[in-house]
This record gives sequence, structure tokens and C-alpha cells, in this order.
Amino acid sequence: MDDVLLESYQWEQIDETTKWEQEQIKDIEALAEKDLHMTTEEEMEETQKVDTAKQITEEEKKERNITEYNKIIYLNVGGELISTTYGTLTYVPNTKLSFFNSWPRDNRGHIFLDLPPDLFKYFLHQLRRWSIRGDRLANAVFEPPSWKVKDEFNEMIIALVAPVQCTKYRRVDDFTRREGSGAGRSCDTNETAGWTRFVDQAGTTIINHIPESGLRLCGGGSPGWLFGVYPSILYSTTIGTMCYVSPAGTPCARIAAQAVRVTHCGAYFVFDMPVAPECPLRACSIDQPMPF
Repeated sequence: MDDVLLESYQWEQIDETTKWEQEQIKDIEALAEKDLHMTTEEEMEETQKVDTAKQITEEEKKERNITEYNKIIYLNVGGELISTTYGTLTYVPNTKLSFFNSWPRDNRGHIFLDLPPDLFKYFLHQLRRWSIRGDRLANAVFEPPSWKVKDEFNEMIIALVAPVQCTKYRRVDDFTRREGSGAGRSCDTNETAGWTRFVDQAGTTIINHIPESGLRLCGGGSPGWLFGVYPSILYSTTIGTMCYVSPAGTPCARIAAQAVRVTHCGAYFVFDMPVAPECPLRACSIDQPMPF
């Protein structure tokens, strides 16, 4: 009898322990579910915060761009203080004037331009009109106030508006670049890539015609030629393709991966030379009069 009671008591203890364990498990599961729910809500809140922050950032960026565009810039031009907006001053892109932060400053921190104030104000007036009208400068030409100051005015325009590549380029006078100079192992590589001006023995331009049979080589194994046109408007840029003639005479057997940009700098062209697809492929040059 005692053994039966003891066994019954033991089973009751086991049942109570099992119930307690089950309750503990339920509590743990409930807490885990609550934590998961809270974590999900927190993640959603964080996501919303991030999205809101991004939206605010984009709006701030737009406002900042508008503010920057309308920011007043003070210029000390030949001793006379002249004011304009950032948008007007940088309206013509990729010029020395658009990178005005690189210009010297006077003792008050104003940008200093050692130029005739009257001519600069006339130039600024034209620039402001284009900016207000939204002209994209397709046919825009800066006109001097009178023919008497034309040369001085044009010199100022060149100093201010000429594209950066018209003043920062590599000069090449290598005779072997010239069309018909003969065969060689030279090649257009990363070392020769970038804005280039051809001078003296190298000629003045990259050829834009298929080289004749007897004049194909120019220091490389296959000659390169510009499939495109030269720009005819001052400070304008055209885009073409560098083709390379095959030994069998195929005009455009290979092409450079990078397009060729050509800029009209007034008295000369500059070429944004690409890297040849393989060696020894090389672009050929020739003497060519400038279109005025």
C-alpha cells in the first residue's frame, strides 16, 4: 500500500513538473514572440526613419542646389567690385570661369580678375541674358561692345571662357605620327591618352579620311583615323570614333572603345585621344587648316 501511494505521489510530482515546464516554455515562447514583434516594429520604425531621412536629404539637396545657383558672388574686376550669381558665372560649363574657386582672391576674399571692368560687365551682361532665357549656347557668340575694342574683348573671352582642355593638353611634335611616315611598333596606350595638341612635325590634326594604300602607316602596325567631323564653331566639341585599318585594307576593322572628342580652340584643335584596342595600332596625323 505504501509503495502504491509513493508511486502515485511520484507521478503527481512528475505531472506538476511537466506542467511547470510547459508553462515556462509557453512563457518563453510568448516573450520570444513579443520580442520578435517588437523587433519587427523597431525595424519598421528604423526603415521609416531612414526613408524619411533620405527624403529630407533629397529635398535639402534640391534646396541647396537652388540656393547655390542663386548665391551672390562678388568679383573684384580691375579694382571695381561687381556682383553676380553663381548660376550666371558658371553658366558656360567646363571653362576656366566655371572653376572660379581656383582664381586668386583679394585681401577681402573676393575673386580677383585683372581685367578691364567695362569689358567684363559687357561680357557678364550677355552671359546673364543667356542664363535668364535658358539658351544652351548652341549658336551663342560673345560680341564686343564696339569694333575698337574687339581684340581686347576677344582676348578676355579666351582667358575666361575657353574650355579647360584648350589650355591643359599634351603637346606632341613626333614626326612618326604623320601619315605616311612609315611602319613602326608605336601604339596608342594609357601614356598617350587624354587631351592632345599636335604641333610642328606631327602636323595639326588626326586624319578624318581612310589612309591611301601607300600612306597607311604612321609609326605603328595599323593606322588609325577619325570617323567624324572637326568642329567648326569656336570652343565647340564634336564626338567621333577612332577606326583602325586592317592590313587587308578594311577601313574600320577595329575601333577604340572610347569615343574621340575634338575641341575647336581657335587657332588649333585638341583631341581627347583614346587607347587603341591592341598594339601596335596608332592614330595618324596631318596638317589641316582651321575652319574659321
